[in-house]
Amino acid sequence: MKNDMQLKKLANSIADSIVELVECTDGPVTLARIEREVPGFASCGQTEWRSVSDNGTEQVVLWDGMTEAGFLALQKVIHGHKVAVQFVSILPYLLQGRCVQDEGWLPIMLVPAQDANLKSPIFLVNASSENREFYMKASAAEGKRGLQVLTPRVVRSGQTNSRFEQR
Repeated sequence: MKNDMQLKKLANSIADSIVELVECTDGPVTLARIEREVPGFASCGQTEWRSVSDNGTEQVVLWDGMTEAGFLALQKVIHGHKVAVQFVSILPYLLQGRCVQDEGWLPIMLVPAQDANLKSPIFLVNASSENREFYMKASAAEGKRGLQVLTPRVVRSGQTNSRFEQR
């Protein structure tokens, strides 16, 4: 019981640090950067955890090499809508020298929650306008409910956060 409470407390502290880093950066943050800058997130010779989800047809890996507390923290910030997910190419990770060695890896970056332009029951997303429309149409075609379009915050000089959109 005590270990569970300690794990939960550590995971909450790591989650708070992730959110603080993402909000202070005010832009996309790779999980590689979080691994480097958030103490306790990455595994240092301990049992490694992977963030894996099953989308119905295949497993998708978001990140590997985390501590158990880091894994719980990542789940908390994503599934708790504390940050938004932005799907990206492998390039930001190549530039930082840290990639996941798995065919099912889906590279993401984290952005402030207020920059999200799509909300699902599971997580917030910052998507390009083309991807946003694709997700909405695909969701409607599959009869899935719960996906909604959000109005992202307005930043300096009246511009939206389009600088974060995929091209």
